[in-house]
Amino acid sequence: MKSITFASGTIVTGSAVAAALVDYVAGLSGSVTSSSIEIPVQEADGTVATHTIVLGSAVQFDIADIDGSVSEADEEARFPVPSMPEEKMVAVIPAAADDLEADNFNQAIADIDNVLDDPSGI
Repeated sequence: MKSITFASGTIVTGSAVAAALVDYVAGLSGSVTSSSIEIPVQEADGTVATHTIVLGSAVQFDIADIDGSVSEADEEARFPVPSMPEEKMVAVIPAAADDLEADNFNQAIADIDNVLDDPSGI
């Protein structure tokens, strides 16, 4: 089992859930998006409840091993790994560069057409 400490507090969850969160946040590197994810968390009384956390590339957290006195099979059953949202990547091409490429393409086609219409003009 693992404890995960965020700026707002600490939660306890399964090792596989913690590993999945690390992998997910690492995949968001450089992204400006964030996602809410529901994860199984052990409450103070030992019960497991679902918590919703918000993760993004700027989120910082610390993960530490704890003695949960639970077998690996029991841990997997109590703390199933949630489905992670798809990472949303956005690419932007400045309009000026896009327009310039289109203008260059159009000019090249016009030049080809001119040569085809009048081959003596080469």
